[in-house]
Amino acid sequence: MVQTKEFKEWLKDNTEYSDSVIGDTASRIKRADGILEWNSSDTYLFYLEKEPRFETLSISVRSQIRKAVKLYTAYEKAIEEMAKGNELETICHTYRKTNSELL
Repeated sequence: MVQTKEFKEWLKDNTEYSDSVIGDTASRIKRADGILEWNSSDTYLFYLEKEPRFETLSISVRSQIRKAVKLYTAYEKAIEEMAKGNELETICHTYRKTNSELL
């Protein structure tokens, strides 16, 4: 299941898209998720494009869904990197605290 609320916030903070484009993009990723359940594998778009329900969509809608999938993938990668940064910060803080207690 996709996280549309958080995705919209990320788009607002990281793109210059208007609110209506952000809403449309969130709708397109929800539509993709309805056709093929979302997973963050590199092959998601490949398998989505093979789905009969995707193939029957207009060229324009398919293009918009592809763009939404790419943006959602970028959003997930950004969240993952942020989590790694927070983990690293926690590890460094714990390390500094432990070492100061040893002195």
